[in-house]
Amino acid sequence: MKFFKIFPLVYLFFIGCSSAPDININELNKSQLLKVESSSNNQYIYIDIPENFNLDEKIINKELNKFSNKINSSNFFKNENSGFVKKIDSIFLNQNNHLYSIHKISLSDSINQIIYKLDSNKVSFFKNIFYEKNKLNKIKVIKKNYFDDFSYIPDKVLLLPCPNIDIPSSFNLLPNAPRKYRSGIHQGIDFPGLYSSKILSVLDGIIIRADHNYKEVSNDFRNNLLEKASIIQRTPSDIFVNILYGRTIMIDHGFNITTNKRIISIYAHLSEINSNIKVGNKVSRGGFIGNVGNSGTSDGAKGNKKAAHLHFELIIQDKDGERYLGKEIYKNELINLLERVFSSR
Repeated sequence: MKFFKIFPLVYLFFIGCSSAPDININELNKSQLLKVESSSNNQYIYIDIPENFNLDEKIINKELNKFSNKINSSNFFKNENSGFVKKIDSIFLNQNNHLYSIHKISLSDSINQIIYKLDSNKVSFFKNIFYEKNKLNKIKVIKKNYFDDFSYIPDKVLLLPCPNIDIPSSFNLLPNAPRKYRSGIHQGIDFPGLYSSKILSVLDGIIIRADHNYKEVSNDFRNNLLEKASIIQRTPSDIFVNILYGRTIMIDHGFNITTNKRIISIYAHLSEINSNIKVGNKVSRGGFIGNVGNSGTSDGAKGNKKAAHLHFELIIQDKDGERYLGKEIYKNELINLLERVFSSR
């Protein structure tokens, strides 16, 4: 049979192990030529090939492309820009770029049936193409309108807030890392440290928040709020600032760095705060302000000392809005920025 020249025996062995879809197929008239059908949602494609039908791979791909074109790509890219979805749709028009792979092969004396199934790996591949293009487009828009490269921050102007702890090398501890547990993005730097180790002010400034009377919330209460964040698919500011920060200090550095940009530093998850640190008081660069802890985290709610670290943010405010140090800067470029602006002395 010519069929075996197109689909090697190894496919028969591999695909034959897959279970058949729970969909009824009508009996075909033996005199019919090639017949192509699909399930109602186009997830399965059924191609019936009479024994003497002259078939090649191009014919198969042409048929599968037709069904790929019927699939609404917005189902894969929900809530995304429609222009990008259309661009992804156009990719399906190219030969061999259909979304299907062989699911099962059935052989008989008169009819050979190949069942194709929507391939999740191919869908993921096209998703990745979409998101990479979408991400690049967003970055271009940001650069055009309000992208900040933070070049106005002088070299080595910021003191590392935890003595003897450098900028972490793990991207998960740096700005822009995803935080799935709260449906958000990391806006700061996590400095792992020993519980109760010292934290220093990164610049001269005035204290605008100091949670001396902080009380830990229960994990049940915390998880209830995180569930709400999951529903709206972002971290609301009230949950982020008032609950997840834990015991926190905020310092207003005013316009010490540049005349038209106000700088705020945030120190979160503290175990203790220096008794001299009070709202309205001045603090110098390198001044002792508090101690590393895990308040505001699940471990903090349990009362243990695990996963202690300082969550540090530097916030920049100007006429274009408010953003955190490192926003929309990634990988080596981000590390280079942080290593440029921070100093150990």
